Amino acid sequence: MRTYLLLACTCLFFFFACKVKVGAGKDGRDGVTTVSKAAKVIKGMEDNSFDAEFMEGRANIKLESRDFNIGGTAVIRMEKDKAIWMSVKKFGFEGARALIRPDSFFVLNRLNGDYTAEPLSYIEQKYKIPARFDLLQEAVLGNAVFFTRDLDLKTEGETYLLSGRDQRFATNYKVGSRGFKLEEMELKELVQNRSLTINNADFRQAEGKTGEPDFAHSRTLRIDAEATGPAKLDLKFTRLSFSGPLDMPFQRR
Repeated sequence: MRTYLLLACTCLFFFFACKVKVGAGKDGRDGVTTVSKAAKVIKGMEDNSFDAEFMEGRANIKLESRDFNIGGTAVIRMEKDKAIWMSVKKFGFEGARALIRPDSFFVLNRLNGDYTAEPLSYIEQKYKIPARFDLLQEAVLGNAVFFTRDLDLKTEGETYLLSGRDQRFATNYKVGSRGFKLEEMELKELVQNRSLTINNADFRQAEGKTGEPDFAHSRTLRIDAEATGPAKLDLKFTRLSFSGPLDMPFQRR
């Protein structure tokens, strides 16, 4: 469990090295046509990004990988710019807990007693990738990031297709034209042949966020890398709250 919690955090840090905040929101094509520049779509997504000072989400999760398949429930808590906390349970018993702060992270596997406490620089040193708390925070909120604004725009029915490429990364995005909802984000690291795909679904207004952009209650993350093989994480939020402050206990016992 510890390995896969660390893997998930590492992959998210890796792929969110540079950001433009985007999200989901109000209806209407807002005048964007097939000949409009990608900048208009990006701007529409920026204007409708999801934001919260505090967040607590309860979710059903399922992980499938080449080594094992597990399922359970998770509680995810976030205080903006300060901490992200997660507890994973199986049959009502906590199996793992993680705490991520802007300068450090902690993972506790209660099933076998494994414990990790490292600065975020550990991820950079071990995997040679940038590690930034604010980028992982955007992923928790369901927002996306772009490595560049120099993207090509195409349309496919009611969907905008954005794509770009530089010396290191290839990126593809599927965006719903009615509300600028991010439906899929695919990021590929070309040299080492690593990829991450995030699918968002079940967009609806979150309780307590009247008038705010819709929240993606269902997420699927697919990771493929030579070191780990393919892995898929399904997450479905069953309850959300945006009041605080929140308790984020982390005792090594």
